[in-house]
Amino acid sequence: MNAAFNKLSDYKNIAVWVLKGNERAIKFYERYGFRFDGTEQEIKLGTPSTELKMVYKRD
Repeated sequence: MNAAFNKLSDYKNIAVWVLKGNERAIKFYERYGFRFDGTEQEIKLGTPSTELKMVYKRD
């Protein structure tokens, strides 16, 4: 993740999408400062699933 932040250092906001209920991924991104912005979307991965958008905002 640190390498990704270095590569994306010119961007003020960074967004990632996580599957709803994937607590391991959610906790990982939260440790780096990502927060939910309230956006979600349905995707098909064999069966319908919900993705949640998390955003990291630089000061």
